[in-house]
Amino acid sequence: MRKVFLLGVLAAAQPALAQGHVPEPIKQRVNDLVAACAQAGGKLGSMDGQGRFVIPVELTGDGRTDFVVSEANFPCTGRPNLFRPDGLGRVQVYAADASGGARLLFDERLLAYRLVAGKPARLQIARRGAACGQGAAANARCGDELRWNASAARFDQVATDGRPAAPRAIAAPEAAAPIPAAAPAGATPAAPAGPVPPVVAGAEGRFKAACRSRFLATKPPRTDWIDEACAEEWQKVVSTQPVAEALLRAIPAGPGAAPALADLRQRMAGVRWLAKPVQDTLATGVLGDYSISISGKGRPDSVNVNWSKVGAEIPLDLPEAFAARGATLKLTRCEKMGTGEGERNWTVTFPGRQPFALEIFQRTAPTGGAWSNYAATVRLDGAPSTRGPTNCERFF
Repeated sequence: MRKVFLLGVLAAAQPALAQGHVPEPIKQRVNDLVAACAQAGGKLGSMDGQGRFVIPVELTGDGRTDFVVSEANFPCTGRPNLFRPDGLGRVQVYAADASGGARLLFDERLLAYRLVAGKPARLQIARRGAACGQGAAANARCGDELRWNASAARFDQVATDGRPAAPRAIAAPEAAAPIPAAAPAGATPAAPAGPVPPVVAGAEGRFKAACRSRFLATKPPRTDWIDEACAEEWQKVVSTQPVAEALLRAIPAGPGAAPALADLRQRMAGVRWLAKPVQDTLATGVLGDYSISISGKGRPDSVNVNWSKVGAEIPLDLPEAFAARGATLKLTRCEKMGTGEGERNWTVTFPGRQPFALEIFQRTAPTGGAWSNYAATVRLDGAPSTRGPTNCERFF
């Protein structure tokens, strides 16, 4: 019998953890999640049946209870997508030891996972994009199974999707390196932030006129719905402006290095930053309904905006929000990946400011029970926008 767990939805709950011994590392992870939820303005939801996000299961065959921790299933009321940036959720595997403790042996953000019953049980995982291997397309999906290697005291991963991949060892996660507080002495000075361009006069009228022309170009049999549809599209542009303003405070206005992390957090004062960043980010925070993160190797090189919700229309339109403030956008790449799903890249230029790269992945839920996702990245380091075909079929 198989018990299937998808990020965001669990097929079944496990017994309450209070019924057995819980190692200190697991307790600490729960405390960290509670603190992160509160820091983001959320409230702890029902803790009944904690197995929704902490799953006790034997994975190593030694008779001890191991643990799988799924951040995406943590009940953070008011901030349901806090731990699901870009539709991915962090999954950790802790193996129990003889002293009553537990070792972290797997830690990764996944598209989905499931536990396959057995002695021991096996963990099957689903990844996407670059996580599928070097050269994998952004829309690639792949599956592996984690199997315990008793002689090496580790998990090996075996492809389960037909890929011609040999079994690979999974190294135990290492502690994250400390984040430098400032650039080294003698480094290139950080570029100035510059003033934030306001929404220009007449932006709404120009947007609605262009929207109407776009709809009319499809030669619809009726046109009485177009003005209302364009008004709804404009409302997305309006609701995106707080995000656009936060990004414009972060993006360098002139030549120079990307700002240091402390400076960047201060510039983006409207973001509520978490006490501890989510894995693989320098800082993670919340702005309204959106997750904001800063990425880079030591010094920031990009800012990311993520949103996801089941069965919802995407509420963001960053390109048009920038355009409403006077930006010129040049499309450099467009790839349709499926119905309502694809990626687009632009070079964005504001008068008197350095151009920057904008990359967006979006997916509109094809059914009411599926996830809609929106993930945008702006570059802070002057790296050019990715180039490719620009004549892809409309998907947005």
